[in-house]
Amino acid sequence: METLLTGRYDRVLDQPSGRLELRAEAGSSGSLLLKAGRQTADLDISLKCEPGSRLSLLILKESDQDLVLTLSADVHRDAVMKAGLLDLEAGSLQLTGEIRLKEPGAHADVYTGELVSAAGRKKNALNVVSESAHTAGRMHNFAVLQKAADYEMVAAGKIIKGAFGSESHQETRVLTLDEDHKTKVLPILYIDENDVKASHAMTVGQPDADQMYYLESRGLSHLQAMSLLSIGYFMPVISLAGSEDLRNRLRTDLERKAGLYGHREEY
Repeated sequence: METLLTGRYDRVLDQPSGRLELRAEAGSSGSLLLKAGRQTADLDISLKCEPGSRLSLLILKESDQDLVLTLSADVHRDAVMKAGLLDLEAGSLQLTGEIRLKEPGAHADVYTGELVSAAGRKKNALNVVSESAHTAGRMHNFAVLQKAADYEMVAAGKIIKGAFGSESHQETRVLTLDEDHKTKVLPILYIDENDVKASHAMTVGQPDADQMYYLESRGLSHLQAMSLLSIGYFMPVISLAGSEDLRNRLRTDLERKAGLYGHREEY
């Protein structure tokens, strides 16, 4: 069954396992929050952004249930799609996504924010494909790794032959709070056209010593200082939430899990 997004909207869906078909009608504009709770073990999302639509989609993992998530999206002429996943929970995650920029003017920003502990592996494979001229795709991937975390991100930007004037950019930022972790990050660009712009940036490492010194010199404990730096990694994803109340709730939940209040929540 297809869910149609029309006019101006701000919607919330509690989504069980299974397939979900979404269509943002031409000229529509709004935000959609999809909640993946304890009843969601696998979720297959098919999304179509019709010409001139504007969609901000946030997928929120709300339980420690293992989740297999697939996102497939077609973005058409002059449509703008922002789609993000926020996972602050225990349990494993397997995310596969392909975003296809079908017509000129199509624009997609894809975000992931994941808090990773020993309780579950987070494995991600994302593709953003420019299939037409004058399109733009960007990926923003952020992760904070606690002790014994296992994290994988394979992010590929593709510009096919004939998609001139297009852009493909990506960034992956991984903050490691302990040395005991497994991390695999592969930023990939497949470029088959000359007149394009493309880039990738990647950082994997522990908190900057100068930043830690500054924060601790202002009275924060070591844990609180690390937690404050962690929170900054997730704010771009949280900003996709449609309402200010929801953004505040997500930030408070993140602060508690990261340990800003003096005790890190253990999975």
